[in-house]
Amino acid sequence: MNFLSCRRPFPTLMALLLGIAVVLSAATGIGRADDSSLPASVPVPAKPARIRYEGTVWLEGHFRRPHETRPLHSMAIYVTDGKGRSRVDWTTWAEGDSARVPETYLAVRESVFHRDAPGGAWQLLAGESRRLGRLQAVAGIPSQLGRLARLQERTGGSDFMFDGPRFTYTERRAHPRLGDVIDSVAYTYEGLEVLPREALVVVHERDSQWRLVEHVVGSPKQEFPESLLVSPASFEPPTADADSLVGEPKIVPLAPGLWAAEMEDVDSRSMIVEFADHLAVIEFAVGSANGERLADAARRQWPSKPIRYALFSHHHPHYVGGVRAMIAEGATVITTPGNEAYVREISGYPFESKPDRLARKPRPVTIRTFADRLELTDSTNQLVAINYGKRSQHTDEFVVFWFPGAKLLFEAELGWVRAGGKLRASKRAAPLLAWLTEQKLDVDRIVQSWPMSGNEASQTRAELETLVKAAKR
Repeated sequence: MNFLSCRRPFPTLMALLLGIAVVLSAATGIGRADDSSLPASVPVPAKPARIRYEGTVWLEGHFRRPHETRPLHSMAIYVTDGKGRSRVDWTTWAEGDSARVPETYLAVRESVFHRDAPGGAWQLLAGESRRLGRLQAVAGIPSQLGRLARLQERTGGSDFMFDGPRFTYTERRAHPRLGDVIDSVAYTYEGLEVLPREALVVVHERDSQWRLVEHVVGSPKQEFPESLLVSPASFEPPTADADSLVGEPKIVPLAPGLWAAEMEDVDSRSMIVEFADHLAVIEFAVGSANGERLADAARRQWPSKPIRYALFSHHHPHYVGGVRAMIAEGATVITTPGNEAYVREISGYPFESKPDRLARKPRPVTIRTFADRLELTDSTNQLVAINYGKRSQHTDEFVVFWFPGAKLLFEAELGWVRAGGKLRASKRAAPLLAWLTEQKLDVDRIVQSWPMSGNEASQTRAELETLVKAAKR
C-alpha cells in the first residue's frame, strides 16, 4: 500500500495557503482543514454542518489470498457542531447486497462512542479504538480534521502538509502486526472550493486495512437534530484494547507430546508439539508481542528444547500475525507455496518506532514449503500437515494438522461455535468430516484454535457428527 508523504511544506507556501484559508473559513466555518491550524488570534466561526459523501472502500481483510482486496460501496453522513462534537453514520455494502445498515462513530469532546447499527448498544471506546474512532468521526469534515491536527501536533506522532491542491493529515503509529504504519486523511480541492473534491482515508485496523475514496454529494446542510451529537444516555464501558496482552498463555496437555497454549485475551489457541530435542509451534495470533509471549512460555516449559518449526493454517492475522517472533527464535517457517512471498514480506516489515525482537536482532527467514502434505517425525512424535485448501470455504490454501499417534486433528476454525448459549456445527464441519472419511484419516478427536472464549476446545469425531446432524434438521 502506498502511504502518503509526511514532509512539511516550505514556510512561504504554508503562509500563502493559510492566508487563503482565513478567507474561506471566515465565510463558511466548515471549510478547508487548515482553518483549525491557524493562530488563536484568527477568528474562525464555529458553524454546524451536515455533509454527505459517497464512494468506494477497498478492503484488505479475511479473504482467500494474501493482499486480496475487495471493493465495497460507501455512503457516509458526517455531522458536526463545529465546537468539538462530530459524528459519522457510515454504510458499506457489496455489489448486489440489499442490506444498508450504518455503523456510527460519535466524538463528544474527549469521549468517542461506537455502535454497530441503529438501535444497537453504544460502546465507549478507549486506547487504539478511541484514536481510530475519532479519526473516522471527523474524516469528512475539513474544519474538524484541522482541529484534530492541531491537538495531535502537541502530542507528537502526527503531521500535516499542503501540496498544491491537496491537504494531508497523517498519524504515525506502531501496529502490532505490520510495524510502522501511517493512517491518513487527504483532501483534494478544486480551485477555491470550500469543500474537497475528493477525500482519501487510509486506516490500518488490527486484523484488516482499508482505503476509502469518497466524494461530496450535494450541498452541506446546517440544520440537523441536536440529539445527533449528544452523548448516549447509556453505553457499554470500554473493553481492553485489542492490542493489550494480559497474563501468560495457559499450557494445557492434550495428549502425550501435544500441548495447547490458550490465550483468552486474544481469543486464540495455539498448539505446541514436543519432539525429542525440539518443539514445533502451530498458530501465533495477532502480532509480534503475542508471538514473543508464546515463545517465552514455551521456553519456560521446555528450556532445553528450541522452537525449530513454526506452522500456521492460513494467512489471516489471527494465525500468522506473530510469525516474526518465531523467525526471531530461529524457527523454520513451514507453509504452502502461496504464502511464501507473504511470510518473506512480513519478515521485512519496519518495526522502528517500537522494535520487536526480530527488529532488535535481525536474522534471515528460513522457509520450507509443501503443496499437499508434509511430515515431521522423530522417535517420540509425528506431525502431518495437510493442505486442505479450497475445501475450507475460507482460503485457497488452508492447512490442518493430523497427529496419527494421538488420533487427533488440530484445525483453525472449521468445526463448531457457540451461539445463543448452544453449541452448533459450523457450515464447514460437514465437508471436513466427509474429507476425513475420504482420506481415511484415523481421527477420534478434533481440537480447534478459534473461537476459544466461551467455546469448547475439542469435540470427539462422534460428537461433531451429532452436531452436524442436528444442524441439518
